[in-house]
Amino acid sequence: MNPLSSLTLSFLLFTFITNLPSNTAAPTQVIDINGNPLIHGNQYFIFPATRKPGTGGLTLNKISDSECPLTVLQNNANKLGIPVKFTIPESTTGNILTGTDLDIEFTEKPSCAESSKWSVFVDNATQLNYVGIGGPENYHGVETIGGKFLIAKFGTAAIYRLGFCLDNDGDCGYLGLKAFGGEGGSRLIMTVTDPYFVVFVDAASVKSVAGGEISNI
Repeated sequence: MNPLSSLTLSFLLFTFITNLPSNTAAPTQVIDINGNPLIHGNQYFIFPATRKPGTGGLTLNKISDSECPLTVLQNNANKLGIPVKFTIPESTTGNILTGTDLDIEFTEKPSCAESSKWSVFVDNATQLNYVGIGGPENYHGVETIGGKFLIAKFGTAAIYRLGFCLDNDGDCGYLGLKAFGGEGGSRLIMTVTDPYFVVFVDAASVKSVAGGEISNI
């Protein structure tokens, strides 16, 4: 598929969801599972809101013929995964509110990755928009979709959805999960109907867990 067709397909996905709930509701403070506000620059684990056996936090792995683990996955083991930082562009302080434009980045990255910051890319094989890390040096011939991440509230508990909005027109979609065999987990992808429901856990409170496994957090 040529780049123009790929770009058109990517944009069509977003036209189905032009307004996330956070774009129409008043912003609220994002909190972790202990009720504490998420703070710009602090470290957090992202876990599924409803835990299933054999699922854990977010990690990185290789896909297709990639020589570097750049793709964001929910791992298939009961492991903590890699913490993330939420930062507000052009700001150095502040709490994280729903609907706020955010950069998300892992606090660790493989040496082969140019950057630990999340971006959205088009998988030419599946024509899915998926989340990965790295920079132009890591993605020869792969389309990058410009935009910002955000957090949207779900219900009354500390449960949220992650979203992504395009730079050019503000159209938004949710992040969901898609499993492909042999990748060690489910990819974070753009979705129309099946958002990934998550909770946030202060990394400082769980980093000491033996073996890096998730306990009864």
